[in-house]
Amino acid sequence: MAKKKPAKKSGKQPKAQPKTTKTTGKAKGSFFKPVKRKDGAGDTVISILEELHAKTKEISKRRPQAIKEIEEMKKEGKRPETKIEISKLETPKSRKEKAKQAQQTQPHPHLEHFGPEVSKERVSTSRIARIKTGIPGLDEMTNGGFEQKSIILINGDPGSGKTNLGLQFLYEGALQGEAGLYISFGNEPRELLYPRLIQFGMDFQELEDKKLFFVIEYQPHEIAKLMQEEGGTIYDIITAYNVKRIVIDTITPYLFQFETLYDSRLALVRLFNVFRKFSATTVLLNEISQNLPMHPSAAIAEFLADGVINLIHSRSEDGIQVRGIEIWKLSGVSHTEIARPFAFTNKGIVIYPSERLFISSPKK
Repeated sequence: MAKKKPAKKSGKQPKAQPKTTKTTGKAKGSFFKPVKRKDGAGDTVISILEELHAKTKEISKRRPQAIKEIEEMKKEGKRPETKIEISKLETPKSRKEKAKQAQQTQPHPHLEHFGPEVSKERVSTSRIARIKTGIPGLDEMTNGGFEQKSIILINGDPGSGKTNLGLQFLYEGALQGEAGLYISFGNEPRELLYPRLIQFGMDFQELEDKKLFFVIEYQPHEIAKLMQEEGGTIYDIITAYNVKRIVIDTITPYLFQFETLYDSRLALVRLFNVFRKFSATTVLLNEISQNLPMHPSAAIAEFLADGVINLIHSRSEDGIQVRGIEIWKLSGVSHTEIARPFAFTNKGIVIYPSERLFISSPKK
């Protein structure tokens, strides 16, 4: 027997009614009024988007006309009554400028691994003030003296005049009212130094009484501790008496106390960093000898220093000692590159800036 097909149900099936959401008043936390849709779906979010879209469309239509009207009013010298400001309307040109500014403020993608950008104080590009040495002939060679707050290295062998040149630099500054500090690393004590300098016309005891000259005597191992303390007693004297000139005599014993070359170089860098913090011009004296090699770390000082001055001490064919001075390096300062002779006089060291130094090898 054939199976009977199920009878079709008569009439149309009712369509599923969409779920409705009743809206009552204003949504909490929103400034938009819920809009009741015709289909009964009170979807507040969709209503808000539609309302925003309609407002945006209306503003877009009005913007070109508003720009035109405001431009015309500005040409006529009238003040626009509308609240729209032309400067705030976004145009293709303003969008490009805004994108350019954003690109400039964003860090370069290849520099991101260096961390966030650090804001720094503006650096003055004005010319650095000069400080006259007061030594006859030296200011002519340097065209006006050293730069303030610079560090100058003076190289010389025994008897070349390093100590006299450094102390004369302090003495001439004190005569101008600039207090000076002399730091001695185991050299001549002041009881011997002061009487010897009188013959050169320099009375340091008088300057000491006037609080214009100070002497600190250290053993080389003691200065290392002071550098770790960022100056210690040195800092106290410099700040209390407004010291403007400093001479260290000499850095060589200080470097020789370290066992390794790395430690001595690190100590030298620390020495430079400490004295660069002071508002004073510093002169470092360095011992060299024609018969002995220079300490390797002392050679590094020539790279760190702002200026390098060599004192020449030789002997002529006639057996006469020849003394000269040359400026090997002086950053930021125009200087003579010719060695000049100098002499010890009753007024201290006198350099002859218009004369040349001639040295000939002695006859064998």
